[in-house]
Amino acid sequence: MKIAYSGGIFFLQKYGGISRYFCSIINEFIKDKKNIKVYSPIFKNNYLLDLPQDIRKGFYLSRYPVHDLFKNLVDNISYFQISNSNYDIVHDTYYSKNILEYKNKKKIITVYDLIHEKFSQLYNNKNLELKKKIIQGSDAIISISESTKKDLIEFYKVDEKKIFVTHLGYNHIIKNYSSLKTDQLNIPKNFILFVGSRYKYKNFKLLLKAYCLNQNIKNDYNIVCFGGEKFSKKEVKNFNDLNIKNRICYFSGDDTLLSYLYKNAKLFVFPSQYEGFGIPLLEAMAMGCPVLASDISIFQEICKNGVNYFKNNDPDDLSDKLKYLLYSDTNLKLKIDLALSISKEYSWKKCSQKTYDIYRNL
Repeated sequence: MKIAYSGGIFFLQKYGGISRYFCSIINEFIKDKKNIKVYSPIFKNNYLLDLPQDIRKGFYLSRYPVHDLFKNLVDNISYFQISNSNYDIVHDTYYSKNILEYKNKKKIITVYDLIHEKFSQLYNNKNLELKKKIIQGSDAIISISESTKKDLIEFYKVDEKKIFVTHLGYNHIIKNYSSLKTDQLNIPKNFILFVGSRYKYKNFKLLLKAYCLNQNIKNDYNIVCFGGEKFSKKEVKNFNDLNIKNRICYFSGDDTLLSYLYKNAKLFVFPSQYEGFGIPLLEAMAMGCPVLASDISIFQEICKNGVNYFKNNDPDDLSDKLKYLLYSDTNLKLKIDLALSISKEYSWKKCSQKTYDIYRNL
């Protein structure tokens, strides 16, 4: 059995949850000496760059314009390469327009979430018709959670027998950060941690609102943002208007820095209105960082009762829970051991094994 991966997500993402997912399971397949190849003619993804050169076909460029004409050209090259290869299974990484055109090859996609469908007012959904065709025309669909599977059936009426749930892992996180020169980073002593993109359904503004509702929290704790976009001019203006510009800071970097932030944060807050999974939750739980998350179904599916929850989209309840946790070490640390135990149920090894079983069944 030979598995080819299209390069769509590696063209689009320098870092990111989806590209991390694929490179993590590919890493496991490499350890098990599976016959795999990534066809990514042009890519900027750093996770893919770290994989052995003999399992990827393409050229790394650190930056380039991402527009439709260029993307279509790269997709067409990838399609041509895979079509003329002897690989019998194609796992598409991100809704390639050519995925359904492969002859004599089994076609698999992974559906990560249905954010564009559930929050359609926030997006230009010009590609949803293509997505629908791909979902309905693929031989198998991998869903990264039971919650996403439920949404798939609701929105696209997919035959449940075609959908296979494979939870993601977290064991890319680095627990040894002794090489990190933290004295040069100017990281605050007492801080609340936020990880990833801050826009739209991610609900970062809700965290700011809840933070500002309690003057003691504003005085005693900073907010540290890791990853996602650098602060925009609009965000900085908002920080000034809220009088918290000096209480909030941004960092970007690799997993070593992220691990350090989890280990030293007083609390990790994940206020998102919707997710397909939520890898940062597992990362924080595995690092012994207390978690406060919105009480949405996917977070409860993953974390069970190992974290603290607040009412989704409720700034008052979020502010109350921040106070409840930040000013009581007993409350803050109550679930750390349970969270660590739950996090051990997830790994990229398990994810890769389930994924390979799906390939084999096809």
